[in-house]
Amino acid sequence: KTLSSNKREYIEDIALPNIKMTLLKLFNASNANSPKDDAGGFNAQLKSKGRDQSPSPPKDDVDFDSTEAATPEGKPSVSFLRSKVSLACLWIVVLALLVVGGVGIFQYNSASASAVGHIQQQDTLFVADNHGGKAGKEPSLLCDSPVKCGHTIPGTGKKKLSFFQDLVCTEGPVNEDDCAITVSGEGAELDCNGFMITPTQDTSGSWKYGICVSNGAKAMNCPVERFGFEYEGAGIRIEDGGEIEDCEVMFNVNHGIEVSGSQDSTATTKISDTFIHDNGSDGIRFKGKTGSESSIQIEGVRTINNGLNGMFFGVFADTTMILRVKDSETSYNGRSGFFIQGGNGSIDFEVEGFFNSRYNSLGLFVDNADWEGEIKVKGVVNLYKNKNFGFYMDGPVNVVVDKGGALNSCSNNQDGSIFKDIYNIGSGTFSGDGYTCGAEGNSGTGGSTGANLPVCKACPSCPDE
Repeated sequence: KTLSSNKREYIEDIALPNIKMTLLKLFNASNANSPKDDAGGFNAQLKSKGRDQSPSPPKDDVDFDSTEAATPEGKPSVSFLRSKVSLACLWIVVLALLVVGGVGIFQYNSASASAVGHIQQQDTLFVADNHGGKAGKEPSLLCDSPVKCGHTIPGTGKKKLSFFQDLVCTEGPVNEDDCAITVSGEGAELDCNGFMITPTQDTSGSWKYGICVSNGAKAMNCPVERFGFEYEGAGIRIEDGGEIEDCEVMFNVNHGIEVSGSQDSTATTKISDTFIHDNGSDGIRFKGKTGSESSIQIEGVRTINNGLNGMFFGVFADTTMILRVKDSETSYNGRSGFFIQGGNGSIDFEVEGFFNSRYNSLGLFVDNADWEGEIKVKGVVNLYKNKNFGFYMDGPVNVVVDKGGALNSCSNNQDGSIFKDIYNIGSGTFSGDGYTCGAEGNSGTGGSTGANLPVCKACPSCPDE
């Protein structure tokens, strides 16, 4: 009665029939090893009649157990006794397994049914050593009080926290810089299972960060909203590397996701399959610190309708950044879809698959670029219908469109002023084929303007949305 319907069906339809079949095979095998086969018993009759005929029962005047399986002296044979003992032992083992398994399932369901608070404790927050799951060893459970805002998942060994209800911060933080949930270190993982992390109306504006991920930890399946202050904080903060997967970051006061690297650090950050929208400032904001080296991968990400920039990357003070963007979009943002700014640093920016930047004030903005770097287009970049410039470049940056790639900047200047599809006022260069802009060549109303410009093919009359 304590089992869920799917577990009952599994036991009735799969487990018990398999046990019965195994017992039948073992019984027949034990019979085959006894002398009754040689004495013309049940199995011997089956063999003599062939496959298509049913065996006949033993004759009425034959005592099968005592006569057929007996020695000439009328005593049971050693092999016969061994088969019976083996069968008895098998039944004892099966019975013990069923009893132990039933008790375990009952305890699991009882514990699951009694879990309270925002977090389901059983089978949820656990610590597993390197042998967990390889030698039948279950990870040890941490079944303390329900997790509350301000909780930290440390990162020594493999630890995972899963949500089965929303996590609502009903009280303010102890310290101003506290995070609602902190996930730190390699192997530490947070899985929200689609449940929300949010403050209440009363505590909104008191929590600086929703989720803090650092030093290689991971957060996934998390909707995060209404964290941060007017000019500080974010829904999610990533420091010194980490991974965000399949999250929705929305309606935060300042940034959606804030990425940073501490001084002289080397870190890898990956953001994938995540929707970042309606945040007060930047959707994604990265700012490296002196001497830091960062590798950032963005794949399957949409940054839509954020107050300032869809994605902002600041490269300052001897900062090195390797940036990879694939199959992503940034649109309807207040300032730029994609904004790179900085000085005295270097960047390697590569686009694969597609990258769309549409309906922003500027599509792709490379500003104050005293740093050196390269923008390599291996896929397709579409800069369409932005209010001002499609592509604005200022600095010694080299743009390279690989064979098979394309950079399309069309139907920008939606405000009808002097803005261009491609505009270069620095010493940057363009190489490769595959450029499309408002007019073929290096000049023309609505087309490319400035020095060192690419030769464009004409835009289609109705750019593909």
